[in-house]
Amino acid sequence: MSPSSPAGSSSSSLSEGYTNVLLALPDGTIPPDHADLRSHTVSLIGGYPTFPPLLNTSQIPKEVKCKICNKPIPLLAQVYCPLENGENDRTLYVFACSRAGCQKKDGSIRAFRASIRNDEYVKDVEEKRKAAEAEAEKAREEARKNPFTLSSNAQPNGSALFGSAQPLFGAAPSNPFAAPSSDPTPKTSTDSATEDLSKLYISSSSSSTTLAPPIPAYQPAQYLTTIDEYLPPPEEVEYESSDDEDNADEELKGVMLDDNLERLLNQKVDEVFQAFVRRLEGSDGGLKQVLRYDFGGIPLPYSSVSPITRKLFPGCEKPLTKNQELDMNGLYKLDEKVIKRCERCGGQRTFELQLTPYLLSILKPHTISTTGEVSTKEQSKGKMTEEERKKELNELAKKINEGGAVDDEMEWGNIMVFGCEGDCVGLNEEVVAVEWEMSL
Repeated sequence: MSPSSPAGSSSSSLSEGYTNVLLALPDGTIPPDHADLRSHTVSLIGGYPTFPPLLNTSQIPKEVKCKICNKPIPLLAQVYCPLENGENDRTLYVFACSRAGCQKKDGSIRAFRASIRNDEYVKDVEEKRKAAEAEAEKAREEARKNPFTLSSNAQPNGSALFGSAQPLFGAAPSNPFAAPSSDPTPKTSTDSATEDLSKLYISSSSSSTTLAPPIPAYQPAQYLTTIDEYLPPPEEVEYESSDDEDNADEELKGVMLDDNLERLLNQKVDEVFQAFVRRLEGSDGGLKQVLRYDFGGIPLPYSSVSPITRKLFPGCEKPLTKNQELDMNGLYKLDEKVIKRCERCGGQRTFELQLTPYLLSILKPHTISTTGEVSTKEQSKGKMTEEERKKELNELAKKINEGGAVDDEMEWGNIMVFGCEGDCVGLNEEVVAVEWEMSL
């Protein structure tokens, strides 16, 4: 049964078929030694993280360690996501340990947020604030001249203050993953108060810090591109017969979720998981989404059996009655006991992004390298003879039959990141909520 209002989207946002969610998809390999590999304003998967110049350079880690095995762990995703109406550069980083003994344990997956003041955003905010105030004053002056007439030119001024298309306080780029464009015009002088404020947040160092070998990293790194999530109207999506559902599942398994979710589809699934699969499958052009971004939105849960899902969506595990629709939005509850406040500023945290299972088909254990180059195993994989492939498969089957671990595979189904709503400046660890594959 499909949800009436999918989790992660308000009902109003679905009137045109578009939701508030941005979908991130892989967009090609980043060339070795390219400058984008050393920029905190570039969104990518794999590779090494780049931290912006922070006032307190001691905050920048030399490596990120798993809290279980205490060994360095590779980056899954770096996401540049300045907030709309914000004044900061904001970059999120998600790391995960792939070691078999660390799976399904808290602390094996970690997320960090780096925020630094961006003078261009601050300037934009101030200019738009002054423009809005000038328009409002002009409207008041017109009203004083003729108190019984409101000219058509004055009408937009109210909307400029209360939600027009032009935001009152300025906005970051419409695509939160986009790097800021450079302004070729020289900066004008600002008042001393603004200059003093900027000194509080801008590091004296202008260079970013990129981690490097021998820290493990998935190679090669890949760009992320974004599209708006579009869900075709229900009449355009046919889920009528069991045959249709079987065909849809086969397409989903073969095209989108690779072998990682394929074995899960063979199991009996619950309504929440079914909605998760349908949502990923139903988004136009989003079959290969690896990340969903919706700051302040509602996450898309993976399984009603998952402990974290039951905490965020109390009652989701209850069976539906006849003709009842699954309404995850109505169940969502952001409890501070579950998603704790920001340790740095004390502000609330809110849902920001989640990583989806398709990422597992890209970031495979054999692509991890400690040299900064593509692993020799990955390079030689396509050169294996048929006999070598059969031998590898036989060894793999033997491991499975003996109950052993199949190399070091990550076993999560959904990684949700909750970030500081106030976007406090500095580098801070954020809350990660993981739904493990074992939950199904």
